[in-house]
Amino acid sequence: MNVRLDSDLDALMVRLADGDRGAFTRVFELLWEPIQTLCRSLLKNEADAADAGQDAMHKILERASDFDRSRPAMPWALAIAGWECRTVARRRERRREEAPDSMPSQAGPHAEEVFLQRDLTAAAMAALGELSDVDREVLVATFWDEAASVSGATLRKRRERALDRLRKTFRRLYGLD
Repeated sequence: MNVRLDSDLDALMVRLADGDRGAFTRVFELLWEPIQTLCRSLLKNEADAADAGQDAMHKILERASDFDRSRPAMPWALAIAGWECRTVARRRERRREEAPDSMPSQAGPHAEEVFLQRDLTAAAMAALGELSDVDREVLVATFWDEAASVSGATLRKRRERALDRLRKTFRRLYGLD
């Protein structure tokens, strides 16, 4: 960190906190690049980093009157940017954007069932993908009526063990049975 820039920023933030709008542009110039660098490193996505950086700058400048003069301005500003990054990441995770062709054609209760079924199928496929080839073969043979390399009691025992491993894998991945 550049001590001179930090002390300039501290002095400018104090001026801004006192209502001096002349400090606004210089505060923006000093904070913009460090905030963008932080947001890019945390979000790993240029568009999300730009959104988080803009929201952070908006809050910093809006809350300038709350700035604690006894503390340095840069960590305060970076903390606000960090929170904005966390907010954008959570928003992105909740949205779980999907391609339009994967969306059900009709909205309503049926659409919710389709989403739920698709999520459960994807979760089951992920858990199945973590099993050994032998376990997958046994489960496929059991549930899709395909010929297995073994039959009778051996197939039943292998199916029990494969289902037990699938349950444990599913529980480990999703915390559910």
